[in-house]
Amino acid sequence: MKLRSAVAKDIHFILNQETREDFQNFIGRWSPEEHLTNLKNSNKGYWMIENHQNKTLGYAILSDLKSIHHCICLQRFVMAQPGQGQGKIALKLIMEKVFEDYKAHRLWLDVFEDNHRARHVYQSLGFTEEGTLREVCKRGDTYCSMLIMSILEQEYSALQENQQS
Repeated sequence: MKLRSAVAKDIHFILNQETREDFQNFIGRWSPEEHLTNLKNSNKGYWMIENHQNKTLGYAILSDLKSIHHCICLQRFVMAQPGQGQGKIALKLIMEKVFEDYKAHRLWLDVFEDNHRARHVYQSLGFTEEGTLREVCKRGDTYCSMLIMSILEQEYSALQENQQS
């Protein structure tokens, strides 16, 4: 599995994932224009997740790449076929990019409280739940809460050392 920088033609894949009915309760949606604008924004990073045959498996969007606090947000992380273990491998690649290439101090994200699969993957890779954004998002007539999760540079480094020994 590998990451590559997204280009304008990748927006079609991204939009297809965002509009999937089975993802509607877990990921946000942007217009094509918003994605194209964000793709050109040097403070954001769009990464396509591919297998070694160059088949697209998912994508990630990072924001705050230029944060003076060295805190990067994993704004979107989507795997086209969840539940196959590929997300965990892809997330490790993203974490490597964030901590080793961007030299971040902290990687954080928000995740819907009822997205148990994603929360499990994040926790298994060392993310800590920091708090709850209570009823911050409306789905139909219901308000939903989101959790803030993060991993710090030293926690990431400790995980890497444990995996090598």
